[in-house]
Amino acid sequence: MPLTELLPIVNQLSAQDKLRLIHFLLLAVAKEEGYELQTPETQAQENLLLNQLEATDAVVWSPYDAHGAAQTLSELLTAAK
Repeated sequence: MPLTELLPIVNQLSAQDKLRLIHFLLLAVAKEEGYELQTPETQAQENLLLNQLEATDAVVWSPYDAHGAAQTLSELLTAAK
């Protein structure tokens, strides 16, 4: 399957499935280059992390439009002088 056909399908994946795909590709390329990154222990750790990710809500914070935080930082810097 050409990459041009594959990319639209990849774009439809969930974020978690995209991360799994990245992981799969990383392991595949490493194996082709003669490196073995996957061990039973790392597989168990990966499964644990994936289960933890599935059980949590992602919260992303950005400093953009965080005027209250900017004001607090400004006050702390002024007080430190």
